Amino acid sequence: MEPHFIPKIMIVESYGSNARSLSTHLASFGIPLQIVTAEDAPSAMAKLQREPVDLVIADTLLRGKTDGYDLCRNLRTSNFAQHVPIILLLGGTLSLERSKGIIAGADLLLHRPVVKEELFKMLQLLLGQKLNQAVSARASVEPVPLRRLHAVV
Repeated sequence: MEPHFIPKIMIVESYGSNARSLSTHLASFGIPLQIVTAEDAPSAMAKLQREPVDLVIADTLLRGKTDGYDLCRNLRTSNFAQHVPIILLLGGTLSLERSKGIIAGADLLLHRPVVKEELFKMLQLLLGQKLNQAVSARASVEPVPLRRLHAVV
């Protein structure tokens, strides 16, 4: 992998203030990230068909007929994004939301309000080797050993 890898992350969030908050968190990650946004599941699917991303962060409470769980299921059955890591943002009842997220095929689940350090650890876990190589290319930051959390759960 080239040393100038810049991860591309898609945020799927119906509410602009939530998307801006996530973007602000991601801007302080420590390495550059390219952020792409979508306001609903259909626009996310259309964008993903045109331009691949390295990670999707999707709210479960999207406006429209397709919620974040449906988006996750659709991505898992698509031939253009089935292997893209997905973090679902949960906002409701813990056990019900967690089980729905796991069944939908999410890699990791993150509850609101989003804690920046938890988000960063999830990025490290899901971007794995690509991120380690990007971090290693920047001498000022030591790489962190990574493993996929969902394999443990």
